[in-house]
Amino acid sequence: MNVLIVEDNPVSSKVLEHTLNKHGCHTLTAQDGSQALEYLEKHPEIELLITDVAMPNMNGVELVRRIKERPEWCDIPILVCTSKRPEAVNQWIPEQGWKYLSKPIRAESLMQKVNEAFAQRRPIVRRPAQTMSEMGLDSQAFGEILEEFSKIVKTKIDILEKQIGEKAWEPLAMDDLIEGARLVRAERVIAILSKLDQGGAARKSDLLAAMYPWLLRELKAMHHYLTLHAS
Repeated sequence: MNVLIVEDNPVSSKVLEHTLNKHGCHTLTAQDGSQALEYLEKHPEIELLITDVAMPNMNGVELVRRIKERPEWCDIPILVCTSKRPEAVNQWIPEQGWKYLSKPIRAESLMQKVNEAFAQRRPIVRRPAQTMSEMGLDSQAFGEILEEFSKIVKTKIDILEKQIGEKAWEPLAMDDLIEGARLVRAERVIAILSKLDQGGAARKSDLLAAMYPWLLRELKAMHHYLTLHAS
């Protein structure tokens, strides 16, 4: 579980870091919204964001707004962690899909909210042990499969980065990617590929322009996962 903490108060950020790390989360900490956006660009493996409201440069209100404007980020769960009352926060960022967490931070409340957020979000891939059991493979054989699939994913990432950079939207050959994603049960990627497939043969450029950044982020997150787990 990869969590981005956005907090300018060093005491509060340390409390969040230590509590989350103790419960098995990997954390990054940004000191304001601007730095948080940079981290989101560089770390597609981020699965949850916990942000304060009052911060310099870019506050939590603007940060949430900017995240929700990006299709590839809009499904990232957000916990707004603040001493301000939830009614006040709701006036600033209404109906933006965030959850409230009050300060001072209490470990039990924090982990309850974090676990709820992760429970509602599909994992990057299904648990390898379950897939290996169904396929009758040992860990070494499955690791080799993940390594080969990782090469396919990296190729698609390179193509997507080129198209997005040049804004040259062309349909992407998906068969090998779909087959591998189904094998490892990468449901988030499968959902995006299904939406692209529903676009039909036309696959208009506006659909590709909207969906490809989202697909790119998910593929980068999956490549990060595959790199860690392939042997």
